[in-house]
Amino acid sequence: MQMDRQELEGGICKITLNGSLDIEGAGAVEAPFNEVSQTHKKVIIDMTNVDFLASIGIRVLVKSAKTIGSRGGRLAVYNVNDAARSVLASTGVDAIVFVEDDEAAAINVVS
Repeated sequence: MQMDRQELEGGICKITLNGSLDIEGAGAVEAPFNEVSQTHKKVIIDMTNVDFLASIGIRVLVKSAKTIGSRGGRLAVYNVNDAARSVLASTGVDAIVFVEDDEAAAINVVS
């Protein structure tokens, strides 16, 4: 799992993920996610190139969203593939992590 980070206007942190958010991928990004969650209130995650989302990956997203939310912020993911979107909805995670169609919608929901 590769994680790239970019600062956008308005204090938004954009994270781009590439690869599988499985046990190995979640382990690779957990520490950087923790750091972002503790230092930013507006976080969007581009999941265009995430080809697999395991429960451990969902845990990383939920933990980050809760940390950000406890500080009055929001986390949104976008360009989520259909399988991952279905999992996020069926597990109720979409009530904690905002799931948006594109970057503009994600920016809007965290702003």
